[in-house]
Amino acid sequence: MISDFVRILRAADIRVSPAETLDAAEIFSTIGFDDRQILKNALGQTLAKTEMEKLAFDEAFESYFRLPEETPPAMASEQEQPDTDETTDDDRSAEQNSGEGQPQEGASGEPQAGDAQAGDGQPQSLAEMLENNDSAAMQAAMQQAATAAGLENAKLFTQQGMFSRRIMEAMGLLELEARIRQMNEGGETEQADRLREGRARLFDAVQDFVERQIAMRTKNAGRLLREDALSRIRLSNLDKSDMKIMRELIRKLAKRLASRHSRRRKKAQRGFLDIRRTMRANVAFDGNLFNLAWRRVKIDRPKLIVLCDVSGSVAAVSRFFLMFLYSLDEVMPKTRSFVFSNRAGEITETLQNDDLEAAMEAALKQYGGGSTDYGTSMMDLAEATLDAVDKKTTILVLGDARSNYGDPGHLVLKEFYERAGRVIFLNPEPESVWDTGDSEMKKLGAYCTRKQTCNSVKHVERVLDDLLRLSS
Repeated sequence: MISDFVRILRAADIRVSPAETLDAAEIFSTIGFDDRQILKNALGQTLAKTEMEKLAFDEAFESYFRLPEETPPAMASEQEQPDTDETTDDDRSAEQNSGEGQPQEGASGEPQAGDAQAGDGQPQSLAEMLENNDSAAMQAAMQQAATAAGLENAKLFTQQGMFSRRIMEAMGLLELEARIRQMNEGGETEQADRLREGRARLFDAVQDFVERQIAMRTKNAGRLLREDALSRIRLSNLDKSDMKIMRELIRKLAKRLASRHSRRRKKAQRGFLDIRRTMRANVAFDGNLFNLAWRRVKIDRPKLIVLCDVSGSVAAVSRFFLMFLYSLDEVMPKTRSFVFSNRAGEITETLQNDDLEAAMEAALKQYGGGSTDYGTSMMDLAEATLDAVDKKTTILVLGDARSNYGDPGHLVLKEFYERAGRVIFLNPEPESVWDTGDSEMKKLGAYCTRKQTCNSVKHVERVLDDLLRLSS
């Protein structure tokens, strides 16, 4: 149940890590479902971190753990209920004394098989649960049947009827219908009519249950599909109407990358356990490990110099690349950013101090006009940064390498290549059109440690993820 509930939370845009899922499972096993409010508070403290997530969690919890409507009695009164071999008056009296209608679940929060058992320990049939109005057994049976029917895989509302039927069959629909036919043939028409009425009401409850489950699982599905599509489409082909979604998508992906690599950095800072030093430090304690010694590895954070072409169609990729880059300020190494078309200019302080989108607009306006000149721009970059470049420096160039048949600046890039630790060239164009027309990828690529196509958010994420991994 907990893994399924976590899937519901993730569909509601609540970030739940595997470690938090294990914590939630421990809460289920410790608290159980006896007190619903305590369970809700405990899970909320573990799984919801922000105010928005807490609101979404409350809604998801109330919807997921809402009990189905109590099934009305199939029989009018205790006196009218027929005696059967499986259920006796003493058994019914014992059920009433133990709290009829209250759901009983195991410590883990999962409905247990014994919940739907008759007084003699034998599992109750669906007909018996309807006759006895045993809502606890009905709840347990419905949850078990939903799992057996694979309801967690439901993705479309058009599947509601199919899953409702599967759940009813898993609960024992065929046996119930056989019981109704047997009653009709035996002259017990009134009891058969009441079972039919109970079956109809149960089917309504199952349909309502399935509808709620599908609604929870498909929440935000349309937006998520759109985000996935936008993350793969070429940035130069984006429609203006998608810009708001793209900004949110970039923030979300950058936050995920920052979280992933900040954990790696903390582990690197802590180091690894030094067994020898630890044993020596605890000799006085008869080998009890009171003092731990860590073997730390010094990590030199590389410097990053970024040069982005902001002319023509390349501007769209550069815009989102820089937005992505500066959303990673807490884990990204120290970065100096330059943009160019015919001349290169530094925009590092502008991006750090101003609103990122406003800064990008200003940079594009100031440096985005004019014909592309790689030679002059490379010389501008060298004049500003070459003296500070060393083996800890990564040079990252984003552009289409089309120099309008002028100097591509490859000899200047060669100087960077000889001094820097890495030179990476990201080209928004497919590799199949490199070196066609005025493209100078062959000359520029000769002085790069890595060159690849980068024209979508997925490509940008992959590049920065690799860069952060190498920097950790």
